[in-house]
Amino acid sequence: MLAAAAAAGAAIWLTTAWLLNTADHAREGTDRAKVRVDAVRTGLAAGAGAGAAVGLLLAFRRQRHAEIATTLSDYDAAERRVTELYNAAAEQLGSDKAPVRLTALYTLERLANNDPSHRQTIVNIICAYLRMPYTPPLDPTREADPEAAQRAAARRYHAVRGNARPAAQPTTTPNPNEERQVRLTAQRILLDHLKFDARVPWNKLDLDLTGATLLTFDLSNCTLSSARLSGATFHGTTDFRGLNLAGEARFDDTIFSGLTLFMEATFAGSANFGRAIFSRQTDFGGASFSMQTSFERATFSNVTNFGGVTFSKSFSFNGATFAGPALFSQMTSSERATFRGSTFSGYTEFNATMFKRDPAHELDETTSGWFDEFGELVFSRAADFSLATFSTEISLDGAIFSGDVSFRSATFSGNADFSKATFKQAVDFADAAVADLSSPPTLPAGWRIEPGEGATGLIVNT
Repeated sequence: MLAAAAAAGAAIWLTTAWLLNTADHAREGTDRAKVRVDAVRTGLAAGAGAGAAVGLLLAFRRQRHAEIATTLSDYDAAERRVTELYNAAAEQLGSDKAPVRLTALYTLERLANNDPSHRQTIVNIICAYLRMPYTPPLDPTREADPEAAQRAAARRYHAVRGNARPAAQPTTTPNPNEERQVRLTAQRILLDHLKFDARVPWNKLDLDLTGATLLTFDLSNCTLSSARLSGATFHGTTDFRGLNLAGEARFDDTIFSGLTLFMEATFAGSANFGRAIFSRQTDFGGASFSMQTSFERATFSNVTNFGGVTFSKSFSFNGATFAGPALFSQMTSSERATFRGSTFSGYTEFNATMFKRDPAHELDETTSGWFDEFGELVFSRAADFSLATFSTEISLDGAIFSGDVSFRSATFSGNADFSKATFKQAVDFADAAVADLSSPPTLPAGWRIEPGEGATGLIVNT
Protein backbone atom coordinates (compact mmCIF):
# COMPACT_ATOMS: atom_id res chain seq x y z
CA MET A 1 0.00 0.00 0.00
CA LEU A 2 2.84 2.38 0.75
CA ALA A 3 4.27 1.73 -2.69
CA ALA A 4 0.89 2.46 -4.30
CA ALA A 5 0.52 5.70 -2.32
CA ALA A 6 4.06 6.79 -3.20
CA ALA A 7 3.48 6.05 -6.88
CA ALA A 8 0.17 7.94 -6.88
CA GLY A 9 1.72 10.96 -5.11
CA ALA A 10 4.64 11.05 -7.52
CA ALA A 11 2.31 10.83 -10.51
CA ILE A 12 0.05 13.61 -9.17
CA TRP A 13 2.98 15.92 -8.42
CA LEU A 14 4.81 15.39 -11.71
CA THR A 15 1.72 15.55 -13.90
CA THR A 16 0.23 18.56 -12.14
CA ALA A 17 3.55 20.46 -12.13
CA TRP A 18 4.06 19.84 -15.82
CA LEU A 19 0.50 20.83 -16.75
CA LEU A 20 0.53 23.96 -14.53
CA ASN A 21 3.77 25.00 -16.13
CA THR A 22 2.05 24.63 -19.49
CA ALA A 23 -0.98 26.57 -18.22
CA ASP A 24 1.24 29.58 -17.44
CA HIS A 25 1.57 30.12 -21.15
CA ALA A 26 -2.16 30.37 -21.64
CA ARG A 27 -3.97 33.71 -21.97
CA GLU A 28 -4.68 35.47 -18.75
CA GLY A 29 -8.14 35.45 -17.35
CA THR A 30 -10.75 32.77 -17.66
CA ASP A 31 -8.73 30.58 -20.05
CA ARG A 32 -5.73 30.42 -17.75
CA ALA A 33 -7.89 29.57 -14.71
CA LYS A 34 -9.73 26.87 -16.65
CA VAL A 35 -6.45 25.36 -17.84
CA ARG A 36 -5.14 25.32 -14.26
CA VAL A 37 -8.26 23.49 -13.04
CA ASP A 38 -7.94 20.97 -15.87
CA ALA A 39 -4.28 20.48 -15.02
CA VAL A 40 -5.11 19.70 -11.39
CA ARG A 41 -7.91 17.32 -12.45
CA THR A 42 -5.63 15.54 -14.92
CA GLY A 43 -2.87 15.24 -12.33
CA LEU A 44 -5.29 13.65 -9.87
CA ALA A 45 -6.49 11.23 -12.56
CA ALA A 46 -2.89 10.29 -13.41
CA GLY A 47 -2.17 9.71 -9.74
CA ALA A 48 -5.24 7.51 -9.41
CA GLY A 49 -4.20 5.52 -12.48
CA ALA A 50 -0.66 5.06 -11.18
CA GLY A 51 -1.97 3.97 -7.79
CA ALA A 52 -4.35 1.52 -9.43
CA ALA A 53 -1.56 0.07 -11.58
CA VAL A 54 0.70 -0.41 -8.58
CA GLY A 55 -2.18 -1.93 -6.63
CA LEU A 56 -2.90 -4.32 -9.48
CA LEU A 57 0.76 -5.34 -9.61
CA LEU A 58 0.79 -5.96 -5.86
CA ALA A 59 -2.41 -7.97 -6.11
CA PHE A 60 -0.87 -10.08 -8.88
CA ARG A 61 2.19 -10.72 -6.76
CA ARG A 62 0.04 -11.73 -3.79
CA GLN A 63 -1.97 -14.05 -6.04
CA ARG A 64 1.21 -15.57 -7.44
CA HIS A 65 2.64 -16.13 -3.98
CA ALA A 66 -0.64 -17.68 -2.87
CA GLU A 67 -0.62 -20.06 -5.85
CA ILE A 68 2.98 -21.11 -5.13
CA ALA A 69 2.12 -21.65 -1.48
CA THR A 70 -0.91 -23.72 -2.47
CA THR A 71 1.14 -25.79 -4.92
CA LEU A 72 3.80 -26.45 -2.31
CA SER A 73 1.15 -27.31 0.21
CA ASP A 74 -0.51 -29.71 -2.21
CA TYR A 75 2.87 -31.29 -3.05
CA ASP A 76 3.69 -31.70 0.64
CA ALA A 77 0.26 -33.20 1.26
CA ALA A 78 0.70 -35.60 -1.68
CA GLU A 79 4.14 -36.63 -0.48
CA ARG A 80 2.81 -37.17 3.04
CA ARG A 81 0.00 -39.25 1.57
CA VAL A 82 2.47 -41.34 -0.44
CA THR A 83 4.63 -41.81 2.64
CA GLU A 84 1.60 -42.91 4.63
CA LEU A 85 0.65 -45.39 1.91
CA TYR A 86 4.23 -46.68 1.79
CA ASN A 87 4.24 -47.21 5.54
CA ALA A 88 0.83 -48.86 5.47
CA ALA A 89 1.86 -51.17 2.63
CA ALA A 90 5.08 -52.10 4.44
CA GLU A 91 3.10 -53.05 7.53
CA GLN A 92 0.57 -54.98 5.47
CA LEU A 93 3.30 -56.93 3.67
CA GLY A 94 4.42 -58.17 7.10
CA SER A 95 0.96 -59.44 7.97
CA ASP A 96 0.35 -63.17 8.44
CA LYS A 97 -2.93 -62.87 6.50
CA ALA A 98 -2.67 -63.38 2.75
CA PRO A 99 -5.53 -60.95 1.85
CA VAL A 100 -3.75 -58.16 3.73
CA ARG A 101 -0.49 -58.81 1.86
CA LEU A 102 -2.38 -58.83 -1.43
CA THR A 103 -3.92 -55.45 -0.54
CA ALA A 104 -0.44 -54.06 0.06
CA LEU A 105 0.75 -55.21 -3.36
CA TYR A 106 -2.22 -53.68 -5.16
CA THR A 107 -1.69 -50.43 -3.22
CA LEU A 108 1.92 -50.29 -4.35
CA GLU A 109 0.88 -51.00 -7.93
CA ARG A 110 -1.60 -48.10 -7.87
CA LEU A 111 1.06 -45.77 -6.45
CA ALA A 112 3.52 -46.71 -9.21
CA ASN A 113 0.92 -46.24 -11.93
CA ASN A 114 0.06 -42.75 -10.66
CA ASP A 115 3.59 -41.50 -10.01
CA PRO A 116 6.47 -42.56 -12.31
CA SER A 117 9.05 -41.06 -9.95
CA HIS A 118 8.25 -43.76 -7.37
CA ARG A 119 8.26 -46.76 -9.72
CA GLN A 120 11.83 -47.88 -9.11
CA THR A 121 11.32 -47.69 -5.35
CA ILE A 122 8.11 -49.72 -5.59
CA VAL A 123 9.78 -52.33 -7.80
CA ASN A 124 12.54 -52.52 -5.18
CA ILE A 125 9.92 -53.16 -2.46
CA ILE A 126 8.22 -55.90 -4.48
CA CYS A 127 11.60 -57.50 -5.25
CA ALA A 128 12.57 -57.31 -1.57
CA TYR A 129 9.37 -59.19 -0.68
CA LEU A 130 10.15 -61.88 -3.26
CA ARG A 131 13.67 -62.21 -1.80
CA MET A 132 12.25 -63.20 1.58
CA PRO A 133 12.87 -66.88 2.49
CA TYR A 134 10.17 -69.17 1.16
CA THR A 135 9.79 -72.92 0.66
CA PRO A 136 7.12 -73.82 -1.91
CA PRO A 137 4.67 -76.57 -1.01
CA LEU A 138 5.35 -79.90 -2.67
CA ASP A 139 1.87 -79.92 -4.21
CA PRO A 140 0.21 -76.47 -4.30
CA THR A 141 -3.15 -77.97 -5.34
CA ARG A 142 -3.38 -80.51 -2.53
CA GLU A 143 -5.86 -79.70 0.22
CA ALA A 144 -5.34 -80.37 3.89
CA ASP A 145 -5.67 -83.99 5.07
CA PRO A 146 -9.45 -84.51 5.68
CA GLU A 147 -8.87 -87.41 8.12
CA ALA A 148 -6.60 -85.29 10.28
CA ALA A 149 -9.25 -82.55 10.38
CA GLN A 150 -11.92 -85.07 11.43
CA ARG A 151 -9.70 -86.43 14.22
CA ALA A 152 -9.09 -82.91 15.54
CA ALA A 153 -12.86 -82.17 15.49
CA ALA A 154 -13.57 -85.42 17.37
CA ARG A 155 -11.07 -84.51 20.09
CA ARG A 156 -12.70 -81.10 20.56
CA TYR A 157 -16.18 -82.70 20.72
CA HIS A 158 -15.21 -85.25 23.41
CA ALA A 159 -13.43 -82.58 25.42
CA VAL A 160 -16.59 -80.43 25.53
CA ARG A 161 -18.81 -83.44 26.43
CA GLY A 162 -16.45 -84.25 29.30
CA ASN A 163 -16.47 -80.61 30.57
CA ALA A 164 -12.80 -80.41 29.91
CA ARG A 165 -11.06 -77.47 28.31
CA PRO A 166 -9.97 -78.29 24.78
CA ALA A 167 -6.25 -78.62 24.39
CA ALA A 168 -4.51 -75.47 23.24
CA GLN A 169 -3.96 -75.48 19.52
CA PRO A 170 -0.43 -74.95 18.32
CA THR A 171 0.40 -71.62 16.76
CA THR A 172 -0.13 -71.86 13.02
CA THR A 173 2.26 -70.57 10.44
CA PRO A 174 1.15 -68.84 7.25
CA ASN A 175 -0.34 -71.28 4.79
CA PRO A 176 2.32 -71.96 2.12
CA ASN A 177 -0.37 -72.26 -0.56
CA GLU A 178 -1.70 -68.80 0.36
CA GLU A 179 1.83 -67.38 0.29
CA ARG A 180 2.25 -68.95 -3.15
CA GLN A 181 -0.73 -66.94 -4.41
CA VAL A 182 0.71 -63.74 -2.92
CA ARG A 183 4.05 -64.33 -4.63
CA LEU A 184 2.41 -65.13 -7.95
CA THR A 185 0.52 -61.83 -7.66
CA ALA A 186 3.77 -59.93 -7.02
CA GLN A 187 5.34 -61.58 -10.08
CA ARG A 188 2.27 -60.83 -12.19
CA ILE A 189 2.43 -57.13 -11.26
CA LEU A 190 6.03 -57.00 -12.49
CA LEU A 191 5.15 -58.82 -15.70
CA ASP A 192 2.09 -56.67 -16.43
CA HIS A 193 4.07 -53.43 -16.30
CA LEU A 194 7.54 -54.41 -17.54
CA LYS A 195 6.30 -55.59 -20.94
CA PHE A 196 7.12 -53.15 -23.74
CA ASP A 197 3.45 -53.04 -24.78
CA ALA A 198 1.99 -52.79 -21.27
CA ARG A 199 -1.08 -50.60 -20.73
CA VAL A 200 0.88 -48.67 -18.06
CA PRO A 201 4.54 -49.46 -18.82
CA TRP A 202 7.23 -49.13 -16.17
CA ASN A 203 10.26 -48.41 -18.34
CA LYS A 204 14.02 -48.51 -17.74
CA LEU A 205 13.94 -50.13 -14.31
CA ASP A 206 16.44 -52.33 -12.48
CA LEU A 207 15.37 -55.71 -11.10
CA ASP A 208 17.14 -57.17 -8.07
CA LEU A 209 15.94 -60.68 -7.21
CA THR A 210 19.19 -61.99 -5.80
CA GLY A 211 18.56 -65.24 -3.93
CA ALA A 212 14.79 -65.09 -4.52
CA THR A 213 12.51 -68.11 -4.80
CA LEU A 214 10.38 -67.65 -7.92
CA LEU A 215 7.43 -69.68 -9.18
CA THR A 216 6.67 -70.19 -12.89
CA PHE A 217 8.47 -66.89 -13.45
CA ASP A 218 7.61 -65.00 -16.62
CA LEU A 219 9.40 -61.94 -17.99
CA SER A 220 8.76 -62.66 -21.67
CA ASN A 221 8.91 -59.58 -23.93
CA CYS A 222 9.86 -57.36 -21.02
CA THR A 223 12.35 -54.48 -21.12
CA LEU A 224 14.77 -53.85 -18.24
CA SER A 225 17.81 -51.71 -17.55
CA SER A 226 19.49 -54.51 -15.60
CA ALA A 227 18.63 -57.77 -13.87
CA ARG A 228 20.38 -59.27 -10.86
CA LEU A 229 19.16 -62.81 -10.15
CA SER A 230 22.31 -64.36 -8.70
CA GLY A 231 21.52 -67.37 -6.54
CA ALA A 232 17.80 -67.29 -7.38
CA THR A 233 15.79 -70.53 -7.57
CA PHE A 234 13.19 -70.92 -10.32
CA HIS A 235 10.44 -73.49 -9.80
CA GLY A 236 8.35 -74.60 -12.76
CA THR A 237 8.62 -73.14 -16.25
CA THR A 238 10.78 -70.03 -16.53
CA ASP A 239 10.01 -67.82 -19.51
CA PHE A 240 12.43 -65.07 -20.65
CA ARG A 241 11.52 -65.23 -24.34
CA GLY A 242 12.05 -61.88 -26.06
CA LEU A 243 13.53 -60.32 -22.92
CA ASN A 244 15.41 -57.07 -23.68
CA LEU A 245 18.15 -56.26 -21.18
CA ALA A 246 19.98 -52.97 -21.72
CA GLY A 247 22.52 -53.47 -18.94
CA GLU A 248 24.13 -56.16 -16.81
CA ALA A 249 22.51 -59.58 -16.48
CA ARG A 250 23.47 -61.67 -13.43
CA PHE A 251 22.28 -65.30 -13.36
CA ASP A 252 25.32 -66.81 -11.65
CA ASP A 253 24.63 -69.66 -9.16
CA THR A 254 21.00 -69.68 -10.29
CA ILE A 255 18.93 -72.90 -10.24
CA PHE A 256 16.37 -73.52 -12.98
CA SER A 257 14.34 -76.56 -11.94
CA GLY A 258 11.87 -76.57 -14.86
CA LEU A 259 11.68 -75.80 -18.55
CA THR A 260 13.81 -72.69 -19.23
CA LEU A 261 13.19 -70.45 -22.24
CA PHE A 262 15.46 -67.60 -23.41
CA MET A 263 14.61 -67.67 -27.13
CA GLU A 264 15.17 -64.37 -28.97
CA ALA A 265 16.32 -62.67 -25.75
CA THR A 266 18.67 -59.69 -26.17
CA PHE A 267 21.52 -59.03 -23.73
CA ALA A 268 23.09 -55.64 -24.50
CA GLY A 269 25.35 -55.72 -21.42
CA SER A 270 27.54 -58.40 -19.92
CA ALA A 271 25.82 -61.68 -19.04
CA ASN A 272 26.96 -64.07 -16.32
CA PHE A 273 25.45 -67.57 -16.03
CA GLY A 274 28.45 -69.03 -14.21
CA ARG A 275 27.70 -72.14 -12.10
CA ALA A 276 24.02 -71.97 -13.05
CA ILE A 277 22.09 -75.26 -12.98
CA PHE A 278 19.57 -76.03 -15.73
CA SER A 279 17.67 -79.14 -14.64
CA ARG A 280 15.25 -79.49 -17.56
CA GLN A 281 15.16 -78.58 -21.22
CA THR A 282 16.87 -75.24 -21.90
CA ASP A 283 16.45 -73.14 -25.03
CA PHE A 284 18.49 -70.02 -25.92
CA GLY A 285 17.67 -70.28 -29.62
CA GLY A 286 18.14 -67.00 -31.49
CA ALA A 287 19.34 -65.09 -28.42
CA SER A 288 21.85 -62.26 -28.85
CA PHE A 289 24.75 -61.46 -26.49
CA SER A 290 26.46 -58.14 -27.24
CA MET A 291 29.10 -58.12 -24.48
CA GLN A 292 31.24 -60.65 -22.62
CA THR A 293 29.26 -63.75 -21.66
CA SER A 294 30.07 -66.51 -19.19
CA PHE A 295 28.56 -69.96 -18.77
CA GLU A 296 31.60 -71.25 -16.91
CA ARG A 297 30.94 -74.38 -14.82
CA ALA A 298 27.25 -74.26 -15.68
CA THR A 299 25.36 -77.57 -15.65
CA PHE A 300 22.86 -78.51 -18.34
CA SER A 301 21.05 -81.72 -17.37
CA ASN A 302 18.71 -82.08 -20.34
CA VAL A 303 18.42 -81.02 -23.97
CA THR A 304 20.18 -77.68 -24.46
CA ASN A 305 19.75 -75.49 -27.52
CA PHE A 306 22.00 -72.56 -28.46
CA GLY A 307 21.05 -72.74 -32.13
CA GLY A 308 21.21 -69.42 -33.95
CA VAL A 309 22.71 -67.61 -30.96
CA THR A 310 24.96 -64.62 -31.70
CA PHE A 311 27.94 -63.82 -29.47
CA SER A 312 29.35 -60.42 -30.48
CA LYS A 313 32.08 -60.49 -27.83
CA SER A 314 34.08 -63.27 -26.21
CA PHE A 315 32.21 -66.02 -24.40
CA SER A 316 33.22 -68.93 -22.20
CA PHE A 317 31.79 -72.36 -21.44
CA ASN A 318 34.90 -73.44 -19.54
CA GLY A 319 34.12 -76.33 -17.20
CA ALA A 320 30.48 -76.53 -18.30
CA THR A 321 28.70 -79.89 -18.21
CA PHE A 322 26.17 -80.97 -20.84
CA ALA A 323 24.48 -84.19 -19.67
CA GLY A 324 21.97 -84.27 -22.53
CA PRO A 325 22.06 -83.34 -26.21
CA ALA A 326 23.74 -79.98 -26.86
CA LEU A 327 22.77 -78.11 -30.02
CA PHE A 328 24.89 -75.17 -31.22
CA SER A 329 23.79 -75.18 -34.86
CA GLN A 330 24.15 -71.92 -36.79
CA MET A 331 25.67 -70.18 -33.79
CA THR A 332 27.84 -67.14 -34.59
CA SER A 333 30.91 -66.15 -32.60
CA SER A 334 32.68 -62.87 -33.46
CA GLU A 335 35.40 -63.00 -30.83
CA ARG A 336 37.15 -65.61 -28.70
CA ALA A 337 35.15 -68.72 -27.77
CA THR A 338 36.43 -71.04 -25.03
CA PHE A 339 35.12 -74.48 -24.02
CA ARG A 340 38.16 -75.65 -22.03
CA GLY A 341 37.33 -78.49 -19.64
CA SER A 342 33.72 -78.79 -20.75
CA THR A 343 32.00 -82.19 -20.81
CA PHE A 344 29.46 -83.22 -23.45
CA SER A 345 27.80 -86.50 -22.44
CA GLY A 346 25.07 -86.46 -25.09
CA TYR A 347 24.90 -85.87 -28.79
CA THR A 348 26.60 -82.57 -29.67
CA GLU A 349 25.92 -80.50 -32.78
CA PHE A 350 27.79 -77.45 -34.07
CA ASN A 351 26.29 -77.74 -37.54
CA ALA A 352 26.78 -74.59 -39.69
CA THR A 353 28.25 -72.71 -36.73
CA MET A 354 30.64 -69.83 -37.45
CA PHE A 355 33.70 -69.21 -35.28
CA LYS A 356 35.10 -66.04 -36.77
CA ARG A 357 37.12 -62.96 -35.90
CA ASP A 358 35.26 -59.74 -36.54
CA PRO A 359 37.57 -57.26 -38.39
CA ALA A 360 36.21 -54.53 -36.16
CA HIS A 361 37.81 -56.33 -33.19
CA GLU A 362 41.22 -56.98 -34.73
CA LEU A 363 44.00 -57.38 -32.15
CA ASP A 364 47.23 -55.42 -32.32
CA GLU A 365 50.66 -57.05 -32.64
CA THR A 366 51.31 -56.92 -28.90
CA THR A 367 48.29 -59.06 -28.11
CA SER A 368 48.58 -62.82 -28.16
CA GLY A 369 46.27 -65.75 -27.70
CA TRP A 370 43.47 -64.89 -30.09
CA PHE A 371 41.96 -68.30 -30.70
CA ASP A 372 38.94 -70.43 -30.02
CA GLU A 373 39.79 -72.87 -27.25
CA PHE A 374 38.31 -76.37 -27.10
CA GLY A 375 41.11 -77.83 -24.97
CA GLU A 376 40.37 -80.67 -22.51
CA LEU A 377 36.87 -81.07 -23.88
CA VAL A 378 35.18 -84.43 -23.40
CA PHE A 379 32.58 -85.54 -25.96
CA SER A 380 31.06 -88.82 -24.79
CA ARG A 381 28.69 -89.19 -27.75
CA ALA A 382 28.67 -88.20 -31.41
CA ALA A 383 29.70 -84.61 -32.23
CA ASP A 384 28.67 -82.84 -35.43
CA PHE A 385 30.67 -79.82 -36.70
CA SER A 386 29.56 -80.18 -40.32
CA LEU A 387 29.28 -76.93 -42.31
CA ALA A 388 30.94 -75.05 -39.44
CA THR A 389 33.28 -72.17 -40.24
CA PHE A 390 36.49 -71.68 -38.21
CA SER A 391 38.04 -68.29 -39.06
CA THR A 392 40.46 -68.13 -36.13
CA GLU A 393 43.08 -70.40 -34.61
CA ILE A 394 41.51 -73.44 -32.92
CA SER A 395 43.08 -75.13 -29.91
CA LEU A 396 42.00 -78.74 -29.19
CA ASP A 397 44.76 -79.71 -26.77
CA GLY A 398 43.62 -82.68 -24.70
CA ALA A 399 40.13 -82.83 -26.22
CA ILE A 400 38.58 -86.32 -26.16
CA PHE A 401 35.96 -87.43 -28.69
CA SER A 402 34.50 -90.77 -27.60
CA GLY A 403 31.86 -90.97 -30.34
CA ASP A 404 31.82 -90.36 -34.06
CA VAL A 405 32.88 -86.85 -35.08
CA SER A 406 31.93 -85.06 -38.29
CA PHE A 407 33.61 -82.02 -39.82
CA ARG A 408 32.01 -82.59 -43.22
CA SER A 409 31.98 -79.49 -45.43
CA ALA A 410 33.52 -77.40 -42.66
CA THR A 411 35.76 -74.45 -43.60
CA PHE A 412 39.09 -73.69 -41.89
CA SER A 413 40.57 -70.20 -42.37
CA GLY A 414 42.95 -70.27 -39.42
CA ASN A 415 45.29 -72.85 -37.98
CA ALA A 416 43.36 -75.67 -36.28
CA ASP A 417 45.48 -78.19 -34.39
CA PHE A 418 43.91 -81.65 -34.11
CA SER A 419 47.20 -83.44 -33.35
CA LYS A 420 46.71 -83.44 -29.57
CA ALA A 421 43.04 -84.38 -29.65
CA THR A 422 41.92 -87.97 -29.07
CA PHE A 423 39.41 -89.53 -31.48
CA LYS A 424 38.18 -92.90 -30.18
CA GLN A 425 35.74 -93.43 -33.03
CA ALA A 426 35.56 -92.38 -36.66
CA VAL A 427 36.29 -88.77 -37.62
CA ASP A 428 35.03 -87.39 -40.93
CA PHE A 429 36.54 -84.40 -42.77
CA ALA A 430 34.97 -85.19 -46.14
CA ASP A 431 34.49 -82.11 -48.35
CA ALA A 432 36.00 -79.85 -45.68
CA ALA A 433 37.86 -76.88 -47.15
CA VAL A 434 40.99 -74.95 -46.23
CA ALA A 435 40.65 -71.28 -47.15
CA ASP A 436 44.31 -70.35 -46.60
CA LEU A 437 47.10 -72.87 -47.12
CA SER A 438 49.58 -70.53 -45.41
CA SER A 439 48.02 -71.54 -42.07
CA PRO A 440 46.66 -75.03 -42.70
CA PRO A 441 45.04 -77.16 -39.99
CA THR A 442 47.02 -79.99 -38.40
CA LEU A 443 44.90 -83.04 -39.19
CA PRO A 444 44.61 -86.40 -37.44
CA ALA A 445 45.98 -89.53 -39.07
CA GLY A 446 44.22 -90.65 -42.23
CA TRP A 447 43.54 -87.16 -43.62
CA ARG A 448 45.56 -84.77 -45.74
CA ILE A 449 45.12 -81.47 -47.63
CA GLU A 450 44.83 -81.55 -51.40
CA PRO A 451 45.89 -78.14 -52.84
CA GLY A 452 43.28 -76.41 -54.94
CA GLU A 453 43.06 -73.15 -56.82
CA GLY A 454 45.14 -70.31 -55.44
CA ALA A 455 45.78 -70.59 -51.71
CA THR A 456 42.85 -72.92 -51.03
CA GLY A 457 42.72 -76.64 -50.46
CA LEU A 458 40.42 -79.56 -49.84
CA ILE A 459 40.75 -82.13 -47.03
CA VAL A 460 40.73 -85.68 -48.38
CA ASN A 461 41.18 -89.16 -47.00
CA THR A 462 44.61 -90.66 -47.49
